[in-house]
Amino acid sequence: MFLRSCVHLSRWCSFRDNVRYYAGIYQKNPQLKPTTATVETVKAKLATSNSPTADEWKRIRLNILNERRFNNYNVDSVVLGLCPNLRVGKSYVAYLQAQGIETNLAIVGKLLRLYRLKEGKLDEEDLSDIWRMYSELREQNPILDANTCEHAINALTLTKHWRHCLELLEMIKISGTPDSSSYNCIVTKAFQSGDVSTGWSLLQEMCDNKRLPNDDSFLAWLDYSYRRDDKHFSKNLERMLHFTKEHSVFLSKRVGQELTRLPVELGVSAHETHITDYGKCSHCRGNLASIVVTDDQFQALREKFLQAVLINREIFNRTTPEELKRFQTFLKKTIPYDVVIDGLNVAFSSGNQKNPTVYAHQVAAVVRHYVRQKKRVLVIGRQHMDKWRSKEMKYIRENSFLFLTEDLSQDDPFLLYAALESGPKTDFFSRDLMRKHSFMLGDSLSGVFKRWQQEHQYSLLSIMPEGRVLIKDPFKYELYAHKSCDTNRWHVPLVENAYRIPKVEKQNDWLCLSIV
Repeated sequence: MFLRSCVHLSRWCSFRDNVRYYAGIYQKNPQLKPTTATVETVKAKLATSNSPTADEWKRIRLNILNERRFNNYNVDSVVLGLCPNLRVGKSYVAYLQAQGIETNLAIVGKLLRLYRLKEGKLDEEDLSDIWRMYSELREQNPILDANTCEHAINALTLTKHWRHCLELLEMIKISGTPDSSSYNCIVTKAFQSGDVSTGWSLLQEMCDNKRLPNDDSFLAWLDYSYRRDDKHFSKNLERMLHFTKEHSVFLSKRVGQELTRLPVELGVSAHETHITDYGKCSHCRGNLASIVVTDDQFQALREKFLQAVLINREIFNRTTPEELKRFQTFLKKTIPYDVVIDGLNVAFSSGNQKNPTVYAHQVAAVVRHYVRQKKRVLVIGRQHMDKWRSKEMKYIRENSFLFLTEDLSQDDPFLLYAALESGPKTDFFSRDLMRKHSFMLGDSLSGVFKRWQQEHQYSLLSIMPEGRVLIKDPFKYELYAHKSCDTNRWHVPLVENAYRIPKVEKQNDWLCLSIV
């Protein structure tokens, strides 16, 4: 049998094969991308050629082995992971069998995953092979490692045996959190099979675990609603839209296109539209909902930020107790501010290969912009800025408050803390996304932080030769799908790829969606 040789090498290989080179892993974790030309050359060759001959496979295998990071225990898993489809993958496994080379657990897992990349529809033989290989895996390995579980889930969800994936999901949780692909494959199959409760339960679980739903999950729900529950289609669609709003999830243009193609008899009318910077829809001429951060939410955010971001077990990676006390004393003497500026972020906005005079000019230009509006300005910088001796630094010191952190401290937390302490009307100026600070606040306040950030964060576009500053204003309207208060109309933002987290900013493409 194909898998009989897996037994004594399975544990060894599951340990040695921590780096998973299956198709698409480079996008999942770019840090794992090999820097050597050989791997990239092999990958490109396999993507553009027919299945290699035995001699070609031999040369490919030897070329990979010549790289120091690969050896006889992981080379075959690596090569199989570079195969672009099932046909090429099977060709390599056939070569290994013909050479008497043992096939291990990692190879079987990679081969199973390739069934999802088959060119064309799976036939009965393919479906039978998936179940046979999986059954043999479980006979020999009662408990599978997380990598193999993920590969098996990708294959099993193509078959009628998909419910076995729920057990595999629990196995993954023993050592970590299932990846987005595993969740999406099961959710999609659950909806396709009419198991609505399982599908929605896992969608909720994946978002709780910071995993992103993809197009397939949402398209499967729409297909189920249309083909099997059309009487409740409008209700089912709103359930999906409410879910994306609650979990700050974007739909992709691919899903948007499907919504525009819905039959009129379903009671849904979707049109592509654009939203102005003032929040007006070009299709219905209605307005998007404004961002709302209540006084209670702001107060909770302000109280939690200090402990969650500046004072926690990582305090000495961000500041020191003495510096924090110095900063708090400074704030008590100088707040409130109208705007808090990230000095280094502004200084380096045109590149970090300039001289200090240029850096100081950048910061002074932004300070001058706000001073002319009679704003109270705080500039957060680092101590090495004290060496920027110039008339521009003199202007900054005389026309704004300036606090310089130690050079090893992180200045973002100081910027945000100052803005929050100053009050709900204070803005801040930076191009940074601030994602890690949002994450550290936890689920309850992460959404509040993002809405506050969206409403109050300004950034530099450019500084004109005459000194005029062009500033990117925040988009102060709801960024996610939401329903108008007085109508049954939704405005739904669309992104290019829903599996990537977009910036917290207005999207270019929207749907204006009316539900009767």
